[in-house]
Parts: sequence; structure tokens; C-alpha cells
Amino acid sequence: MPKIYCDEKREEIKNKLMDTGLELIKQYGMKKMSIESITKQIGIAQGTFYSFYKSKEILIYHISIRYQEKKNLQINELIKIKGHLDRSDIKEFYHGMILKDGDNVYRYLSSEEVQTFITRLPKDYLLKMSNVKDEMKKKLTYLKNKKEDCDLDAVINWIQIMNLAVENKNLLVESKFEKVINQMLENMLNEIFN
Repeated sequence: MPKIYCDEKREEIKNKLMDTGLELIKQYGMKKMSIESITKQIGIAQGTFYSFYKSKEILIYHISIRYQEKKNLQINELIKIKGHLDRSDIKEFYHGMILKDGDNVYRYLSSEEVQTFITRLPKDYLLKMSNVKDEMKKKLTYLKNKKEDCDLDAVINWIQIMNLAVENKNLLVESKFEKVINQMLENMLNEIFN
């Protein structure tokens, strides 16, 4: 039977599980990351893992949500300080997120692993993930000098296309990857701004 932990200890263990899970995904990918290896590294029983997450996929979901919340805080802070988002804010934000940010779990999942992840994730979690897109649309309403006819759905598609490129980076010419991402980013920005 798993131990009973106080709220503070539970939060600490949850964060360790997510941190360790992310590090193992970076090293081995989702397929080779095991619950056993996670629990062994942080010194808890495998059964204890299941009192926090019902599956490896739900752990990955929480890793991705934690990341998204961190990014939302960054955007919210910019909006709070400036009252809006401009072209350079969006460019810097997505350039960093897509090309440099090591905490974005999707950077380390192959397209096959993403499909497996989505297939195995319970439907109620998938619905919560679609709310992330709605949240993104809300943030895009704070854009300064936005085109009157800006198509936010097209902007979201540009973001998803860049994410797909990251997931399938192994299929692309590595030496030109950043250049192509920057060109896609410029296309997205041209869709948004005058």
C-alpha cells in the first residue's frame, strides 16, 4: 500500500516525477521511458507512482500542462507590463519556445510517440488539451497593430506546423532547420501584423 503524504510532500513528489520523466524522455524518448526508471531515480515504490498518475501518458500530459502554464505566465506578465503584445514579443516568445526551450516535452517526442500519447490519453484529458488552443486564441487578442483580417485559426495552424516540424526534425535537413523555422515564424507574423 502506498504511503500517505502531506500536501507539501505530495507536491514535491509530483514535481520530481515530472522533472525526472522529462529528463528520461529527453534521453530515451517516451517509448523507452519507464515508470520503473522514474520511481527508481527518485526513490519511491512503483505503486506510489500510480497514486499520483494513472499512466505514463497522464504524467506526460501533466508535464506538458505545467510547461504551458509557465508559458502562459510569461505572456500574462508581458501583457500586464505593456498592456499588449507586439510583433517582437510574439517573435521572441515563439522563437524561444520552438528552437531553444528545453522544457517543451513535445520537442523530444517523435511523431509516432505523439500519436501513441494521444491515442492512449483518456478523452477527458484530450478535451482539456483543446482548451489550450482556446487559451492561445485569448492571448492573441492582446496583439497590437494586428491586421483587421487576421485569421487566428491560421496563426494557430502556423504554430502547429512549427511544432510538427520539431517533432519530425529527424526527417529534415538539420543544417537548415533553424532557417526554415524562422521563415515559418515570419510567415506567421505576417499573417498577424500589418
